[in-house]
Amino acid sequence: MRHYETIFIVNPTLVDETRREVIDRFKNVIEKQKGVVVKVEEWGQQRLAYEAKKFDKGFYVLLNYCAGSGATFELERELKLDDRILKYQTVKLADDVDPEELILKEKEARKEPEKKEVQDTQVQHETVQASGEQPAEEVKTNV
Repeated sequence: MRHYETIFIVNPTLVDETRREVIDRFKNVIEKQKGVVVKVEEWGQQRLAYEAKKFDKGFYVLLNYCAGSGATFELERELKLDDRILKYQTVKLADDVDPEELILKEKEARKEPEKKEVQDTQVQHETVQASGEQPAEEVKTNV
């Protein structure tokens, strides 16, 4: 399978429920074409560099997936037909990829920041103990 990334911009005036339906629709297009969705990132509402369909803002969505070339053709066809989509762009990231491996890497990447925070706290605690300093006490004030 090939690894693709599609970024599309959704009409910013849609309510959350309708926007969720739009995103799910395009995930389903990939799955119907025997593709695997690796991740979906909602980047939120951003200002556009130039007006698109008379909008100066849009809701950005990143769709990362593995599929055959026919799936991207069908996805882009659906994106083009949907009036709620302002713009879209697809990029091929790799030719021969194992989707399960990508999903595992994505899950590990999500867990990394949590582990790093715990390690940083432990290092700070060990540094204070090694220096012999007392940990700073919390100061409470009544206002």
